[in-house]
Amino acid sequence: MGLVSMGVDNFKKNFDGGTRPNRFVVTGEIGGNDGTTPINNLYVKAASMPSSTMGIIQVPFRGRVIKLPGDRAYPEWTITLLDENTEDFRVAFEAWNEAFNSHADNISGDQAGGLDLTDTNLFTQWSVSQLDMQGDVIRTTILHNCWPVEVGAVDLTYDAADTLTEYSITLSYDYIDVSNTQSPGSLGSAI
Repeated sequence: MGLVSMGVDNFKKNFDGGTRPNRFVVTGEIGGNDGTTPINNLYVKAASMPSSTMGIIQVPFRGRVIKLPGDRAYPEWTITLLDENTEDFRVAFEAWNEAFNSHADNISGDQAGGLDLTDTNLFTQWSVSQLDMQGDVIRTTILHNCWPVEVGAVDLTYDAADTLTEYSITLSYDYIDVSNTQSPGSLGSAI
C-alpha cells in the first residue's frame, strides 16, 4: 500500500478552506399561551450545532464487557443573545417560560386542564444553520418541541465599559433533524 502524501501543497489542493465558527444563523418561534411569534432577527452572539449522545448498554460476558448502543439523549441547547432596546425578546422569553409554571402561583399558564404537552403554541421549533463564506447554508439542524428551561441572568456592573449586555436562553427539545445542503464529497480522500 502506498504512502499517503501529507505535503502542504497536497493539503491546500484538497482542503476547501473549512468552515468558520462565526458564520451561522439561528431562527425559531417564541411560544406562549397566546400563540407563537416567529423570530428571524435575533441578535445571537453565540450558539452551537446541538449534540446527541448514544447511551451504552454494558453486557458482561465471560470476563469482558460487550458494549451495545443504547438510547439517544439530547442535552439542552443554549444560545447567547445580545440585549437590545428596540424589541425586547427577553420579555417574550420570560413570558414563554412563565406559561409552563408561573412565578407567583406555581401553576401552568393554561389553568383550564393542566399543561397540554401537544400544544404547538408552547412547544416550538428552532433551527441553527452553519453558513459558508458566501453566506450559503451548509447544514441546518432543526430542534423539535422546544421550550425554555432557563432565561439566563443579565449581568450588570459599573466597571464594564465598551461592552454590550447579553444573556443566555437554554432550550430543551425532544429530537433533531439534520439536513446537509452540500454533498459530502469523497469522505476520506487522501490529504
